[in-house]
Amino acid sequence: MHVAIIGGASTIGSTVAYTLAGLAPTVDVSLVDINEGAAWAHGKDISHASYHFSNAPGASLAGDDVGTVRAATPDELAELAPDLLVFNAAAPQPEDATGRGAREAELDRNLSIVADVAEELRPLDPTPLLVVTNPIDRLVYQFYSLLEWPRRCFLGYSLSESARVADAVGSELGVHPNEVYCPMMGEHGENVVPILSRARAGGEPVAGDDLDREAIREYVLDIPFDIAKERGVNETSRWVTSAGVTRVIRSIAAGSEPDGEDPHGRLGEPFCLSTPLDGEYGFADLALSVPVDLDEGGVAAIHEWDLPDVEADELATAADAVRADLARIGAKGYDG
Repeated sequence: MHVAIIGGASTIGSTVAYTLAGLAPTVDVSLVDINEGAAWAHGKDISHASYHFSNAPGASLAGDDVGTVRAATPDELAELAPDLLVFNAAAPQPEDATGRGAREAELDRNLSIVADVAEELRPLDPTPLLVVTNPIDRLVYQFYSLLEWPRRCFLGYSLSESARVADAVGSELGVHPNEVYCPMMGEHGENVVPILSRARAGGEPVAGDDLDREAIREYVLDIPFDIAKERGVNETSRWVTSAGVTRVIRSIAAGSEPDGEDPHGRLGEPFCLSTPLDGEYGFADLALSVPVDLDEGGVAAIHEWDLPDVEADELATAADAVRADLARIGAKGYDG
């Protein structure tokens, strides 16, 4: 599998490449960036790191079995012919972008970057595109609008919330977060929707009515910005994001193998990614995080769950927020 990370010299891009080198060492990675020198430096350093991953106790891969990490420029994208694109390019964040409105404020700053990258992607055959740049749901739909590839090609990363809600639910229940499954639908932002009705802890259903829904949701929304205030916006949520993006990549690889492992991982449940909708959950002409199955082509299936009224209402609120921004920027289907 060959993954091209657009914005590969960035904090998130380089950390994703490093995580892949450790957890998915057979993957070939191209760090695509206008800063070719920085991309080369990260690629060479990660290649050196892979030496230790391959030769650590218990390692089973060496030599030709290990993927490569290389640098590339945006005008080389067509000849790279990647199996998966990860879009992580973004305008610089202001140093004071440590409040909950920061994601939404990025829309106008990043639209021109999306337009430029879409032009660079146009010569490629339709390829799964995982968007990591904020605001994710709006940019997923904007790429879909500009490229007009099959909608299954378009994915938006939103698994960091799954880890954060597991932390909050685990704390309430007194169990380790790694034992918690709670999907997160809706918007990657203020209108995230914890699906407590399907929460599990240790494999057993959780009584969602016994949980403090608002406190859990507020924790999920606040914690990334609490971290940013202490660490600085340039660091972003690099560790959880790189691990989550690597999980998506490994799930795509597993979903393409007929006898592969469960693409949803140890907890065995679908996770949620943002993708364009065409009637699912009653919405169309926008992108929201919904439960999906993945394969080598991107979204293989969307699960339509029956949701209790509170969760369905929150999902509708998220749709309204995304729809309003798409109308403002004149995305496909919102031209008046």
